[in-house]
Amino acid sequence: MRLFALALALLTLAAACAPAAQTAEPDLPTLAVLPSVTPTDTPAVPTDTPAPTDTPFPTDTPTLTETPRPTRTPRPTQPPPPTIQPTLAAIGTATQAVLEAPRFITFTPAPDGAVPTGTPRQLADVVITEAQFQEEVDLRVAALASIDRAIVDFVPGGIQVELTAPGGEALTTGIVLVTVQLTGTFATISIGDIRMNAPEPPEVYVQVVSGDFFAMMLDSLDSILKQRLGPDQQLRAIAVTDSAIEITLLVPLP
Repeated sequence: MRLFALALALLTLAAACAPAAQTAEPDLPTLAVLPSVTPTDTPAVPTDTPAPTDTPFPTDTPTLTETPRPTRTPRPTQPPPPTIQPTLAAIGTATQAVLEAPRFITFTPAPDGAVPTGTPRQLADVVITEAQFQEEVDLRVAALASIDRAIVDFVPGGIQVELTAPGGEALTTGIVLVTVQLTGTFATISIGDIRMNAPEPPEVYVQVVSGDFFAMMLDSLDSILKQRLGPDQQLRAIAVTDSAIEITLLVPLP
C-alpha cells in the first residue's frame, strides 16, 4: 500500500513539472525583405551579366549563283545592199583594191620614130590572179544549168579547167584547155583540147564546152577588164603564166 502511494506521488510531481502544451506555433523571423513598390534612388545592380549569344552557323551551305552576262542589244536590221557588179563585189577590203588596181603609164606617141608629138596616151597594166578569175567563173556557173562545176588552173599559154557538165544520162568530168594568144592587137581565145577517161567525149559534153562554157570564159575575162578600166580600151599585150594573166591595154587619160 505504501509503495502504491509512493508511485502515485511521483506521477503527480512529474505532471506538475512538465511544460504546458502549446496550442499554436510561434511566428518565424523574416529571412528576406521584399522590395517596396515605390522605386528607391539607388539603381538596381544587375545580379548576372548576360552572356553574349553566339552567332548561329548557317544550316545550309549557300548555293553559288553566276552573275548573268549582259545581253547584247541586237542591231536594227538593215535593208539588203544593192546588187553590185561581180568584180566590185570581190573587192571587199582596201588590200584587195590595191592588189586589183591597174598600174598606169602615161606617154606621148611619136610617128615613125620622130620627136614625140600629139595627144598624150596612157597604158594600163592589169594582173588577174587565179583566185580573182575563179570568183568570176563561180558567179556565172551558179546561173548556168548546163554547167555543174568549173575549177580554174592557169598554165603557161592558157587556162586549164576541170569541167563537170552533162554528158548524156549523167554528169561527166573532163579537162578543157582554153588557149590565149595575142595576134596583132587582138587576143585569140580558143578551145585547145578536151581530155577525159573515154575514147571520145560525149557529144552533149562537147556542145556544152563550145557553147555555154566558152561564152562564160570570155565574159569572165571581159568583165574584169571593163570593171577595172572601163569599156574604152585597146589590147596591147596578154600573157598567161602558171599564176596570173598579165595584160597591157591602151586607155584614155582620165
